[in-house]
Amino acid sequence: MSSYAHVKAGTKYPGILVTAGANDPRVDPWQGAKMAARLEAANASDKPILLRVNYDAGHGITDTVSQQVSDWTDIFTFSCGTLARRTSSRLRSSHRS
Repeated sequence: MSSYAHVKAGTKYPGILVTAGANDPRVDPWQGAKMAARLEAANASDKPILLRVNYDAGHGITDTVSQQVSDWTDIFTFSCGTLARRTSSRLRSSHRS
């Protein structure tokens, strides 16, 4: 079953970065956009649901090194930002107890 079918309204989803390649021969780019829109509509948390579209790449097989670096930079930046927000909110709540 697809991940799209498992999205449930009112669920507190974590921060999610959905990626898509505009020239992807395996996965149509609109599928990533559809998933991001579904998650955004169903999300009950204040965490971001973001869509990143690489207009110069496809499924990653023929990506140049600079495209790969750009992709991974965005992925790691999003991940680090998400972890930093999670850690700082836990620290704030532990000081309140």
